Amino acid sequence: MKNRGKRSGVRRKAIGVGDSSSSFNGKGMKKSKVQKWRKGDSCVSNPNIKTHRQTARHHSRGFTNSLNSVLSQKLLAQHNAGFGDSSIELDDDIQSCGSKSVVSSIASNCTNATFNKILGRIVTSQSSLNTQILAIVGAVTDTIHSSDGEQTDAACCATLLSLLKSTSEPLNSDQKTAALHLMSLLLRRVPKSILQVKSKEILNALNNNTAEECEQQSLMKSLIGCWTLCLRAQTQSSWDSVLIRDTYAKILAAAVCIKPKIRKAAQHAIGAILRGSAFMVTDHAPPFHPAANDTSAFCKNCLESMKAAGNKKGISHVLVLLQDVLSTFSTSGIKSTCDQVLSVLGSTDMVLKKGAFITMENLFSMSPKPENLTADLNCKIINVLFTLEPASDPDVLTYWLRAMEKAYCNLSRIHKKPANVDALMDKMVTLMEKNPDDKVFNSFMVVGSLYPSSLKKILPRLDALYLSKGYSKKGEIEKAMGMAVHKLGPREVLNILPLKISGDSDLDGDFPRSWLIPVFRDHVQETELGFFVEYFLPLANKINETCKSLAQKNSKSRSMAYSALLQQIWALLPSFCNRPTDLVTSFPSIAKIIGKTIESKSDIAVEVLNALRKLINQNLENEAEKSVLCRYAKNFIPIFCQICSAKNEKNLKDGDDGFRLSVLETLKFYLKISPEQLILTTFEKCLKKLNEEEERLMRLEKEEEIRKQNSKPKELEKIKEEKDCLESWCCLMDLCIVIVPHVPVVGLEPVKENLSRNLQSSNSSVQKKSYRLLEVCPGEFIIEHLALLTTFRSDSSMPVKVANPSSQAPRLRCLSNIIQMLDTPQVEFIGLLVPEVILCTKSTSEKARNAAFDLLVKMGQKYISWAPNKAPQEMVQRYFELFLTGLKVNDPHVVSCTVLALARVLFHFKGETTDEVIGSVCDIACLLLGHHSREIVQSALSLVHVLMSGYGDIMTGKYLPNLISGLSLLKNVSSYRKKIKDILRKLLKKCGFDIVSGMLPDVYVKVIRNIVKSEKKKKKTTGKDETAPRKHTSDESFLEEMDDDDGESDDEETFSKFNPKVWIKEDDDVLDFMDASASQKITTTKPKIRNNRENKDGFKVAKDGRLIIGDEDDVDHKKVDSSKASKKRKADEVEEAMDVDDTDAKSTFSYQAGGRGIHRPINKKSKADENKNKSKKTKEDGKYNYSYIKLNPSKKKNKHETTKKLKHLFKKRTN
Repeated sequence: MKNRGKRSGVRRKAIGVGDSSSSFNGKGMKKSKVQKWRKGDSCVSNPNIKTHRQTARHHSRGFTNSLNSVLSQKLLAQHNAGFGDSSIELDDDIQSCGSKSVVSSIASNCTNATFNKILGRIVTSQSSLNTQILAIVGAVTDTIHSSDGEQTDAACCATLLSLLKSTSEPLNSDQKTAALHLMSLLLRRVPKSILQVKSKEILNALNNNTAEECEQQSLMKSLIGCWTLCLRAQTQSSWDSVLIRDTYAKILAAAVCIKPKIRKAAQHAIGAILRGSAFMVTDHAPPFHPAANDTSAFCKNCLESMKAAGNKKGISHVLVLLQDVLSTFSTSGIKSTCDQVLSVLGSTDMVLKKGAFITMENLFSMSPKPENLTADLNCKIINVLFTLEPASDPDVLTYWLRAMEKAYCNLSRIHKKPANVDALMDKMVTLMEKNPDDKVFNSFMVVGSLYPSSLKKILPRLDALYLSKGYSKKGEIEKAMGMAVHKLGPREVLNILPLKISGDSDLDGDFPRSWLIPVFRDHVQETELGFFVEYFLPLANKINETCKSLAQKNSKSRSMAYSALLQQIWALLPSFCNRPTDLVTSFPSIAKIIGKTIESKSDIAVEVLNALRKLINQNLENEAEKSVLCRYAKNFIPIFCQICSAKNEKNLKDGDDGFRLSVLETLKFYLKISPEQLILTTFEKCLKKLNEEEERLMRLEKEEEIRKQNSKPKELEKIKEEKDCLESWCCLMDLCIVIVPHVPVVGLEPVKENLSRNLQSSNSSVQKKSYRLLEVCPGEFIIEHLALLTTFRSDSSMPVKVANPSSQAPRLRCLSNIIQMLDTPQVEFIGLLVPEVILCTKSTSEKARNAAFDLLVKMGQKYISWAPNKAPQEMVQRYFELFLTGLKVNDPHVVSCTVLALARVLFHFKGETTDEVIGSVCDIACLLLGHHSREIVQSALSLVHVLMSGYGDIMTGKYLPNLISGLSLLKNVSSYRKKIKDILRKLLKKCGFDIVSGMLPDVYVKVIRNIVKSEKKKKKTTGKDETAPRKHTSDESFLEEMDDDDGESDDEETFSKFNPKVWIKEDDDVLDFMDASASQKITTTKPKIRNNRENKDGFKVAKDGRLIIGDEDDVDHKKVDSSKASKKRKADEVEEAMDVDDTDAKSTFSYQAGGRGIHRPINKKSKADENKNKSKKTKEDGKYNYSYIKLNPSKKKNKHETTKKLKHLFKKRTN
């Protein structure tokens, strides 16, 4: 390999077969005298030893006579033909595997699926074993083919058996390994009936020919695999055969072999036989395998002999075997084997102890049959394990704990409670106190959930452990206590651990057990609701009275503590309402309190509403509980309606909107179970109040018109009255929106007049609420009164009159629901809607834009479904024609909206769009790219982007010149760089750099090079191709592209749209998140930072928060707000902030030179000025006001210098 560096330009003679000076090779083929080596192979010469070829020529393989077929000279000739000139021999790795031509020739004759898979692996994988496998597969295939047989798995297996049984020319070890490997693959597919009948013949062939080769791991692995497959297929009665027993004994002997591969294969085979034999997986399987007793006796004898000999490694091998098969033994086998395993625990070797505990853990975790591992035997093992607790080693102790955990879990599966579970739980808590390990906590959770009664004595210790100072696993204690609350119930836990809260401020301390209340909130479920009424409700009332008395005494801190405690107690109510067991009997006792709490509109009312919603939602199918809740609907619904319509009351607190929304949500749930007559009565009352407020609002509007005609000033009281009237009307409208879905169609007739009047209102709030009301109306009602939505006609300003921006989204959703319900063709109706929907595609509201795009797709789908006899392509073309009228309007906004709508429909109907439509759309897009309106050009680029995404092959084909000409018409390319880069990426991906750069103008060359450069950079860093097209898997991906209309935004700006940032505006005081006004300090706009803001102590603060500390004679710099000040103001402020010594300095200052290049200072100061300024400085004034001193020097000899510098610095500052 040392001569490899001088290989360039050197010609060497190739070493041929035979005489190297001859111009012909051994087969009479002419070859060149001199041949250049391939790059990288100049240091390697062809080997002179050709063992495999000579073997093929002389028929030296042992199976040639028996199979009448070998890797013959014919195949060797095909091999040479596949690699051309034979004077250069194959590399070692290729020669060991065979050429592709040989493999392909064998594969062409092979029809067996198993062999074909093997041949496929040989092409890609190269090893010495593959040579033998290839030859044997070819021989077996030729043998079956010569006898006109079918290459089934059974036939191939029989041929391999005849090969193994041949005694005339026995196989060598490599050939046996290959044959046994193929045999193990074929036996998996051979029917079990054949294996049962031919078991004696198969086992004799396997045992006779491989007795002397037991030391080879590859051969033994294949042999064990064949034995396993054959033994698993046998019946239960056939295990009385001596041959089968002897074969299984050989597998047992291999299970403790020192060779790791043989040992692991045998251990896996034993487990597969004992657990997965054919008769063991049936419904009437015996309790244990017939060979289980032999296995247990073998393991017992091995452990006894190895312990006597001190063979620790052998003991560990047996333990590994038992970890998999001990659970399959009989009762006597488990008992005798466990005695030996438990005796290993007396050893001082920690590895053997861990292995023994893992063996016992696996015994219980594998869920043995109760007939084999009885409850009494399980309890006895637990008792013995208790005596063998390794208290000295914490690491081994965790293995003992896991074994005990699995033992108790298995005992719980048998439905028997052990006598010493309390001792185990006590031991676990002791370990949690000494060594808070996660494994200990997990074991405690498992055992405690299985035996909840054992937790009663442990709860006081858990409470003391939680309250102890410095304990690091308090979260785990909370989980353990939560498990106890879930299993025992809150009543039982509080009997053991009372809260010690009386509600009396004189008696209560610091509430030490208040940590239990959040635990109850998170884990209480399916318990008694009556217990909350008995225990927590009186406590809450007493605490509420204490809060009021403390507030009167001006004890603010104590009052706040009790107020927080009161809120935590009421937060328990939703948990108690989570599938309660006594709802029918306990709800009447708490219903009145719930109503009064909701009427109080306090903070705890939100928790009560949440509990009420949970009760209704979980009992919609339970008639008994549902009837109890429905009985109180007449009491709760009026309360809800009164709260929701009381917007103008003066006693409502801040944040009332959130409370009203919670009440409205609860009203939705209660209307699901309320009687129909009650719903109708409530709706009529709400509608009556709504009409009264509407008349009042109309009266105020008329008075406003009269005032304007008389030119009188507007009164403040009238403004407030009009505002209150509008708010009250909106509240009542929200109430109607909630009730209307539950009102039958007959009861909605009074709504028609209200809607027909308010849908045309000039007030945006009135119009929006009206559309929201129409949106929730039943479909039958909307179709009957379809004229309510088709009253918008043309006016002078716009081609189509659209709703107010805030009303567009609910109106479009109404139209979408109507379109879905139309069964009969309504082409004219769609024609009326298309212009309005097109204009809404660029609405200021994101919801309106999404609704418009969605409605365009639904109208197109309906348009196609109304003509089932016609081709979808024809109907899509007609649907596209409805959009073309918008392109003829002179308004750029209308044209832009039309292009976006066209792109959306084109994107969705990819499969139904013809080339003619694509061509016409491409011409439109390319024509609009040259328009002078920026808005139209942006929409046209979006359309081109959609064409490239959905129709890339067509666009880069015959329409590529049109696209290039359209991009050439584009003016001011830099203004749309992002969308142009996306389009160019797709073009580069499809057409390549040379074609695209050659056809586009020079203005695009820089952009294209930038794209290629960024692509290469990204490939180096991430390995991803940046020019790869992004696949649109859903409609949302299109909407994201359509929302990005800013052509100047880059990738980071686009990313920030989907990851909005949030800032907190803070003044000098720290923000209190518990304050009701905290939400006003949170904004999505970055607040302006005051530069050089001063600290209260007089020090300056830099932009990054550092304190700037100067000398006393330094001049304080003034604050400069560079974001708002004008240029002149900036100059003045900078001039004032500068420390100017020269009185003749200029009055204004806008730029100060400094740095290198064009920023270098041109007007240099004279030496006299420098000396003048220098003379003003004292010795103590350095160049900077700070100094960096390394306080911990690495070398000891530098410590003296550091101390000296530090003393000198302090001396200067103190003087």
